[in-house]
Amino acid sequence: MVGQHPVTALPWYAWGDYPALLRLFSDPDKLPASYDAWLLRAEQVENQLQRAGLAVARIRIRPVPFAAWCRERNISPDQAARLTFANESARHLATRR
Repeated sequence: MVGQHPVTALPWYAWGDYPALLRLFSDPDKLPASYDAWLLRAEQVENQLQRAGLAVARIRIRPVPFAAWCRERNISPDQAARLTFANESARHLATRR
């Protein structure tokens, strides 16, 4: 593991899930109202991170599993939860390699 850089987890949404996710999230105002606007912004962030030399993992957040994950932890489905979920998922993926 020496010399490996950690992966930066980026929450990622599918077009078909986006409306349901906005209804699920407790802070939908922190995200663009349209999927296309979100995708443009997410790709810009991803490119900035990659230009900075960071490895990026797109971590898909789906409504039902994410809602269950939040309920199990008794946490609000907000930005902090999305980032925690993405980071935990990225770590889990890294340990499976």
